[in-house]
Amino acid sequence: MQNSWLDNINANIDNQIDLHISVKDFRFYQIEKLKRIAALLADAKQKNCLDCKHARIELEKIVDELDRLINKSGINRSEYEKRVEKIIKHLKDAHQIYQAHHFTYTYSGTHTLAGVILGLALSYGVFYSFNPHIFFACAGIGMVIGNVRGAKKDKHQARIGRQL
Repeated sequence: MQNSWLDNINANIDNQIDLHISVKDFRFYQIEKLKRIAALLADAKQKNCLDCKHARIELEKIVDELDRLINKSGINRSEYEKRVEKIIKHLKDAHQIYQAHHFTYTYSGTHTLAGVILGLALSYGVFYSFNPHIFFACAGIGMVIGNVRGAKKDKHQARIGRQL
């Protein structure tokens, strides 16, 4: 039954794309992500989750209304984004399924902040004044370390099937 639901929703998405969605809107609104969300909702792991069952119904409604949500007004477009983000938030919170590059961005930001703090501490601790070389070196090293760690974690998440 799950495969038939997934096949139906994928066929409906393809049909809506062919009939109503331009290439520009397809890329901008990441319509392809709806297929990945549907595959995750159809997965056996989410089979017993009541919120996932409601999310499947919500996804069907989104796909049926894709023309109205994307092509009409800005209010409808924001409605589309909010409804899709609500499903993604549930997948993230309840099932630890993250969007692509989530950890790369998160770790890069936090490690850069840690590098900035370390750079300021070393700069004022060693030279008793601001030293831009130490400051920017620490911030850069923090960013690179965060990027590497985040990419590694993202790759692991993709390998175990927990990434959109």
